[in-house]
Amino acid sequence: MSQATLLVISAAGFGRRVSWTADSSDEPPAGHRLTFRSAVMNSVENVIFYVLTPTWFNRLLSFVKVPYLSARAHITQQGFEELKSHMLDLVSSARAEVAEGKISGASDAALLRNLVEANMTQEGDYKRLTDGELLSNIFTFLLAGHETSAHSLSFAFVLLALYPEVQQKIYNEAAGVWSGNTPTADLNSTYKEDFSKLEYTMAFFRETLRLYPSEPRLAKDVHYDTVLPAVNFSAGSKGSPTVEGSSFSVAVPAGSVLIMDIWALHMNPLYWGEDAEDFKPERFIDSDSYRWPRNAFMPFSNGARSCIGQRFALTESVCILANVVRRYEILVPDELVAKSAREQRDALLKWTTGITITPTNARVKFRRRV
Repeated sequence: MSQATLLVISAAGFGRRVSWTADSSDEPPAGHRLTFRSAVMNSVENVIFYVLTPTWFNRLLSFVKVPYLSARAHITQQGFEELKSHMLDLVSSARAEVAEGKISGASDAALLRNLVEANMTQEGDYKRLTDGELLSNIFTFLLAGHETSAHSLSFAFVLLALYPEVQQKIYNEAAGVWSGNTPTADLNSTYKEDFSKLEYTMAFFRETLRLYPSEPRLAKDVHYDTVLPAVNFSAGSKGSPTVEGSSFSVAVPAGSVLIMDIWALHMNPLYWGEDAEDFKPERFIDSDSYRWPRNAFMPFSNGARSCIGQRFALTESVCILANVVRRYEILVPDELVAKSAREQRDALLKWTTGITITPTNARVKFRRRV
């Protein structure tokens, strides 16, 4: 999934179109010590170590050999240096094309074009990206543009295997949009015409994000004194109603750091019902008598500072899911088939906390449909 989503953001945002086979090569291009994908993956895996270790400490480790730390520092430094070199190649090519007027507004490299144009503008510092800001933005979009989607898709494929009745509904929907097993690239398919038809697939992915949000908690700085409304409630046992209690207010002074517990919000029975802990994609499909609670769903945060790439992430993820399910049946691994549903979930949906929540044992079996 990491390779798939990295290829998507590289092509759509930065105009880097390579085949899956070429991207899988371990042979770095001329002038590089790592391939583009290896440099990105290395940087993702070591970004926390990179942030927490000052430059002088890394220099010291190159002279004073410390078990584990020296090797980790060397690998991390090499990864970030190589990623910067690859990004500079992209920027150099884009600058030349911008200068020659070759990159159009409809280009695959629209994101890169906008960043490079902001870097090249002469309209004053307040509108201009410095070289450092340009590279930082590219790194952020590459990182956030593939890592979070890859992890969410990994959870999604496990859930497809665990809930075959849900998978069948997605297959029926996808087969109705694209008949047969022909790759989507060979079909006359457009976002405008076909994406809205994948309503259940979108509901399935949103339910995946509700149960496994990339960021379970988000910190926000408070710049002004404010008062937040709140309400008490008592959650009954499963099958019993949740009782809403009295309203009250919480004073939040400027200078505070407010932690938004997204996972708690996604499990709140006031918004999601007594079955909030259950996997139920149908809860994200509106009807004449029901509208799912938009403000209680925050996998991309909310408001003016919400994730700039949320529409992109939803679109690529839904398309990947629909197209894979259309051509493959997703199954539980053979060694877990005889286990109970609870044991299968416990084994396959384990995760740990990294930059985002990261699945640690997500694996499924693919069987081509005939």
